[in-house]
Amino acid sequence: MVRSAVGSMRRHKMRTFLMILGTLVGVTALTVVVAYGQGTQNAVLDNFNRMFGGSTIMLMAGGGGRMGGPHADGPATTLTLEDLAAIGAEIPEVIASDPIMMLGEFDVVYEGETKPIMITGHSESQEIVWDRGATSGSYFGHEDVERSARVAVVGERLVTEIFGGMDPVGESIRIANVPFEVIGVLDLMGIDPHGVDMDREIQVPVTTAMRRLSNVDYIFSAKLSVAASANLDDVVFRIADVLRPRHALGPQEPNDFQMITPVQVEGMIESGNRVFTLFLPLVAAISILAGGIVVANLMLMSVSERRAEIGLRKALGAKRRDISAQFLLESTAVTLFGGLLALGLAYVVLLAMGGVSTVARTMGETDNAEAAEVALGLPWEVALLGVAASLAVGLLAGVAPARRAAALDPVETLR
Repeated sequence: MVRSAVGSMRRHKMRTFLMILGTLVGVTALTVVVAYGQGTQNAVLDNFNRMFGGSTIMLMAGGGGRMGGPHADGPATTLTLEDLAAIGAEIPEVIASDPIMMLGEFDVVYEGETKPIMITGHSESQEIVWDRGATSGSYFGHEDVERSARVAVVGERLVTEIFGGMDPVGESIRIANVPFEVIGVLDLMGIDPHGVDMDREIQVPVTTAMRRLSNVDYIFSAKLSVAASANLDDVVFRIADVLRPRHALGPQEPNDFQMITPVQVEGMIESGNRVFTLFLPLVAAISILAGGIVVANLMLMSVSERRAEIGLRKALGAKRRDISAQFLLESTAVTLFGGLLALGLAYVVLLAMGGVSTVARTMGETDNAEAAEVALGLPWEVALLGVAASLAVGLLAGVAPARRAAALDPVETLR
């Protein structure tokens, strides 16, 4: 029976090729979508956990529902350093706070070369709140923040991009025509949930960012580190009780700030995961369905062309189940071969899309943040899914042709 199936495939090369092609497209789409979805989902989870993991609260000025957070109306200029000091003084569960000034890209000049670089302002608490220090040199301290010192720490990628690979500690740069001394190189951080490359940024003291680079007296946001034993929801309400009187908000006025906790972040992730776990595989499944229809039609054509062969087999003693098994075997063999080719093609596509490094990333065997952005590969469970899908297509597409072939009357087919 196997030899007969292989012989039939060889005799009808074009038909076999079209059946393989139908399976190849569908299974390739399925495996690429699922593998890419897993890689992207893991990268998103890693980024969110790194940015919002643990017992932390993101406090942001103004409204707009940034990153899917609760909506709040009001100006974005009311959150101040004094507000953070008041929160720390009145809520002992808040053990540290890091004010943030996201200034966007500024022209950074070094030895006559100018590059647009993202500039952010932080406090000395950044090392505690974000768990990110300096790999070389040092991070700026409390005195630097107090006196609005013109010091900066640079991202790892800028060491090559701006300084040509040399140690930048002690070098002088200009940011918006303001001279700064580089005092350290930041730990690797990767891509944040907004898609910003954290390893291609320059951090300066928040007071320096406010007074020397943007000339404002307010901050954009802050990340608060809360004691692990504290109830985050309770702390959120208490922070609001501290800020509302300070911002002169009446009982009926909405907050002019918003807060995001890890619980809310988890809800955002679950909502986003539906794209990876439901909608994208559904689109790929449609491709597989189309491939299965192609295989079924071609197998039905094969039954019509091989009526004499079927009649002869029945006349020589073949039972209905033998004929049915023969056609099921042929359709399954063709689709399985197409599925195996699809796995190879999917591997090449994923390799071209970002590099095969899933194992290294998930096992923690690499410290390369660039490789961890969206680590793509073909996990064994995805490969197994592709093989199972190709077998299922072959079996389901072969059922109708097998039943038709088994039902043929040998007398009629041999006449």
